[in-house]
Amino acid sequence: MRWHRLSWLVTAVFLPIAGSVPPELAAEAGGPVPGATAGGPPGEASELRVVAYSPSTGALTLNFRPACGATGHHIELGPLSAVATHAYTGQVCGIGVSGSFGPFDPGPGSSFFLVVGDDGAAIEGSYGLAFAGGLFRERQEDLADPACAFTRDLSQTCDLPVAPAVGMTAFRPQTEAYGLPFARQSVPADDEMTPGVGIRVNGDDDNANGVPDGEDAGVAGENDLVELTLSVSPPVQYGVEIVLRRTNDSIRVWDDATKTEETLVASGEAVLPFPSPSRTVWVENPAGGAADLELEARSVSGKVPLVSDVVHVFPFSSSVIVLGGEGQVPADPPLEPTNHGTFQLAIDLYARGYDVHMYDEDVVSNTGAGVAYNEVVSAVTHRAVTRVAIFGYSHGGGSTDDLARRLDTTRAAIGAFSIDFTAYIDGIENDSDIDVNTETALPSSTAFHASYYENPGCGFFQLCGGPVAGADLNLNVTATPWGAGLGHFTIDDAPNVLQGIRDELLARVPR
Repeated sequence: MRWHRLSWLVTAVFLPIAGSVPPELAAEAGGPVPGATAGGPPGEASELRVVAYSPSTGALTLNFRPACGATGHHIELGPLSAVATHAYTGQVCGIGVSGSFGPFDPGPGSSFFLVVGDDGAAIEGSYGLAFAGGLFRERQEDLADPACAFTRDLSQTCDLPVAPAVGMTAFRPQTEAYGLPFARQSVPADDEMTPGVGIRVNGDDDNANGVPDGEDAGVAGENDLVELTLSVSPPVQYGVEIVLRRTNDSIRVWDDATKTEETLVASGEAVLPFPSPSRTVWVENPAGGAADLELEARSVSGKVPLVSDVVHVFPFSSSVIVLGGEGQVPADPPLEPTNHGTFQLAIDLYARGYDVHMYDEDVVSNTGAGVAYNEVVSAVTHRAVTRVAIFGYSHGGGSTDDLARRLDTTRAAIGAFSIDFTAYIDGIENDSDIDVNTETALPSSTAFHASYYENPGCGFFQLCGGPVAGADLNLNVTATPWGAGLGHFTIDDAPNVLQGIRDELLARVPR
């Protein structure tokens, strides 16, 4: 009597003569793939069963489901001790396409074997998939070919798996802190390629360790990465792997927002496990340049693309500074939904893909120094920004002039940039919190300036803006049908005013 302890490695579930299928075998082996199509190289044999066993000879009789496109099949076998490395030591050729074969004697000792479809001449199909670490991977082929000389071809096989749904959702950049003052906001799907997802060049030093963040890792306080959610449904599917790739190294991808573990390490692509339907990665632009990022579902056998989603990532070339009026606190949504129109416009521009920073006007001193100035200097010096836009309401108008003047007088120490757009909404000088003087100065070196103002007659405690000599647009809303009833505390909420500033900025300031 002969006895063999056998391990059947097949492209589908091993079913013993009697009894139920062990869950671990069913999980690894998978099953016939739905959605098979005609044509192409041979697919995978499946549903291998041992239907008879001779205790006296050790011979087996096998049934299996023939591979699509196959005109023949053969058996690959080896010692059980080499199953992990798939070290094949023998073959049984020409077992036909009937789906039944026997007697089959794997030989003495403990063995593993599997069935492979072929075309009867030169081409063989898949050896099946192993599932480990959350990924399906193709088992290696028998390159020794001691008896049956076949070359594996997994391109466009007739049993390509059904494509899952894949997608990427990008989010607008972080600002002063993630979710502050702008709420977390996704990029509309229609904008993910054109104009794309804006990102800051990561040349600053958020953790203040003397190393530019684009050359650093483990950056506490990092705020220049863009969040990207990857989704796959179903998350794990037999015969499918999910690949993330970039078109060039202008972008890097990390598993976390502080850059402690890189997703794409040495190459432009990585196969990602998806134990759940979604995962989040963080995109970085370390030194400039645009790139595309693609999430692709492809067949494990043959690496045939099934479906993909692509986003375009580009570095910002501009920075937009928005300054509210006295006592207005930047927030998204605005703290007063029907007021704080300047911040409503800032949120609109942020949603349109600009790198926007909105501030209380008091962050700009009467010398122009302060947080807003530092933001622009950092953008020009470390983030490759070359264009600046500034606008503000009331005292924010006065601070717009102060900021532009300081930027212009210190530009030699900052770097090359232009102030492409400025605007006042009923601008008031901001030399102090109680300054009530109309701001009439043209911001230094501005390429285009607009002044929207109401002027029914300025008097004691009647704040009003005014025309600015040299401005490209001076508009007294009091003289218009839509603005006749506006005053200082309502002009910044007028739709015509906000739309006018937005349209002028969009026409002159690239992202």
